[in-house]
Amino acid sequence: MSDEEASHLSNLSDGAGCTEIWEHLSEQRADADAESESDTDDETAEADDTADDSTEDAPEQDAAAEVPCP
Repeated sequence: MSDEEASHLSNLSDGAGCTEIWEHLSEQRADADAESESDTDDETAEADDTADDSTEDAPEQDAAAEVPCP
């Protein structure tokens, strides 16, 4: 196994068992998911800013939004 293939396990001590490896990989996935969610939140906030600008220019869209759907 090359160093590149095993780099994600570099923080584990020699002799780590299945449980330690599983916990380590789970923590890495949780960190990656949290980072991904924060990136998505940033993109959503930027999209919201853009959406706000477009609705200011279209008052008929605001009026249509107030009409309840049947």
